[in-house]
Formats: sequence, structure tokens, C-alpha cells
Amino acid sequence: MPNVASHYADFDVRIESCQSQIGSGSLPVDRLPSAALTFTPRDGRGSRLDALSTRWRALPTPVIGRIYDGRMWLDLRCLEDEERFLEMLLK
Repeated sequence: MPNVASHYADFDVRIESCQSQIGSGSLPVDRLPSAALTFTPRDGRGSRLDALSTRWRALPTPVIGRIYDGRMWLDLRCLEDEERFLEMLLK
């Protein structure tokens, strides 16, 4: 993770506990404990999160996160290819 943190110097990058929502339909209510990689803009500007989201969605292998509580959350529960994931984040 040090490479990710240094690559995103404008963000505070952390690994945090989270709850993954499972199921589908109109009311998925079950949750599982998980871990997420979070990105918090150091200047507190939400527009940085929107720009980050747009940039990641345009990658050859898109990275899709969730903006919540002033942070971008990347839930790692279903991550299958860590190497490719890190390759995309470091582009």
C-alpha cells in the first residue's frame, strides 16, 4: 500500500473496516464484515472524489468505488486480482 499512498499524495489513504452489503433487489439488507481502501482528500474538497471516480471509471479495467462520508471507499471483499487492481490504481 505504500506505493498507492505515495501515488495519491493529495489523499489520506487508509485501510478501514466496513460492512459489505450483500444481496440484490429492492431491499438488500444483509451485511458482511469487510475491509476497504479509503481515499480522503487532504483539502476536504468533494470535487476531488468526483474527479477520482471519473478517472478510475475510464481505466482499461474500471475501478468502481463508493463515495460516502467524505471518502472514496473501495471494498476489497470480492477482489480477485490484486495485481491488476494495483496496476489500475497506479496508472
